[in-house]
Amino acid sequence: MGPRRNRKRVRPRIKGRKLERSKPFLNEGKTILIVCEDSKASPDYFKKLRNEFHLGAVNVEVCGEQCGSAPISVVNFAEDKKNEVTSTVRGDYDEIFCVVDVDEHPSLQDAIQKANANDIELIISNPCFEYWHLLHFEKTSKAYTRRDALYSQLKAHLKKKGFRGDIKNGCKFFEIVYPLRKTAIKNSKAVLNSHWHNEEDLSKCNPSTAVHRVVECIMDMANKT
Repeated sequence: MGPRRNRKRVRPRIKGRKLERSKPFLNEGKTILIVCEDSKASPDYFKKLRNEFHLGAVNVEVCGEQCGSAPISVVNFAEDKKNEVTSTVRGDYDEIFCVVDVDEHPSLQDAIQKANANDIELIISNPCFEYWHLLHFEKTSKAYTRRDALYSQLKAHLKKKGFRGDIKNGCKFFEIVYPLRKTAIKNSKAVLNSHWHNEEDLSKCNPSTAVHRVVECIMDMANKT
């Protein structure tokens, strides 16, 4: 009897199963894109909020410094990102938010029109994003002709909580405002309803913000994980 030959063991084919390459990993669950006009304050806030709710960067993608500060630049960047992911295995974003301040941007109305035409939600804060932080401590509908007045008001509230740092270089006071997020949502909606009668164009409404829509979206995503 000759020597035994080494033979490859062939795994039996299971009836009904197709032999094919495994597909690339696709992220499960809702995915949203948040594009901010600034590179520090609002992106830092949303990233910390995402982390607090244990959501990944794939589910909640936050962009800031890449897109410029003009509202139309922010919307253009969001549209480019939307087209980019549509052509990949990841698929479309479920929601896209562009977070901008009113300031004196001449392109704001153009940004509003383009966002509406491309299924992008433009989240306007009037006069600025810090008004959202202020709503964690009080409901105010007093107009702000100067940002400094709003900053001073916010700083006074934070000082009572022991914070004395810079309020514009990131959100270093996140631990203070996070537990009050439901109060801020309630106050924001109340101002829009009672003072501005739910006006769609917040560029006409000083003070106002729609940031609560993004926060509620993230909270809803966290509840479904």
